Amino acid sequence: MYRSMKQALLAASVLGLVITPAALRAQGSAEKKVESKQTAVAKCHETLLKGVVNLDNNDVRFRTAGGLVVLIDPLAGPSDPLAAGAGMAKPDLILITHSHGDHFVPEVLGEYIKANPGVVLAGPEDVCKTAGEKGIDRMTRVVPGNDYEMAGINFTAVPAYFTNGKSHPKENGWVGYVLKLDGASYYVTGDSGPVPETAELKADVIFPLLWGCGGNVDQAVKMVELSKASLAVPVHHGGHIEAINKFMAGLPKETRGLYFTGGKPVTVQ
Repeated sequence: MYRSMKQALLAASVLGLVITPAALRAQGSAEKKVESKQTAVAKCHETLLKGVVNLDNNDVRFRTAGGLVVLIDPLAGPSDPLAAGAGMAKPDLILITHSHGDHFVPEVLGEYIKANPGVVLAGPEDVCKTAGEKGIDRMTRVVPGNDYEMAGINFTAVPAYFTNGKSHPKENGWVGYVLKLDGASYYVTGDSGPVPETAELKADVIFPLLWGCGGNVDQAVKMVELSKASLAVPVHHGGHIEAINKFMAGLPKETRGLYFTGGKPVTVQ
């Protein structure tokens, strides 16, 4: 009996030596699949942000595969080195979210009109009124909840407000924008917290307000969750690294995050 047990143990030991390399190969294959998936996801996100840049605050810019250029809340004029360097000094469409001075600068719009006399401009009612008072009478009014096609670009004007009713009330009619570009959707929230309308959206990439103007990190994370975006790019962050890191750490597992500084994307590890 002792001899039989010894033989069985020896056989098991030999079998283990045979199985172990196979198990290692299987483990290595699984790890390669994970790495391959991660690489594919990273490349997908790189594709989503091709031709996209955030220069400052809510100044987000897009260049489509067909060469159309869209600016949202531009603060930098066409002669700005970052704007010129990004190849976005002659926009086809400019969209304004609301009339606050860190989003809407009539003088900058005037510069872009000179750069491209055919540029199309749009924004909420109060933006159109102020622009008219500044001699810009070509702005088209957008209404929250409506879909539009302007300058070859399809987009939706989304309500932008805070539910506390004190800062940026819904009654102002201010907006964020969901752009449909090259088969993907991009949601620039403007100055807004998480609102019921956010859950009704479909966005591949979201650009939430992160700092100031009534917004904060927790609200920005909630907006990402509601939008179910796969990529989150916080804007209006003022370079507050602590807030940026907290935002990144709070993102849903399936969402990747990065931010822009100096017009360049930065990934937080």
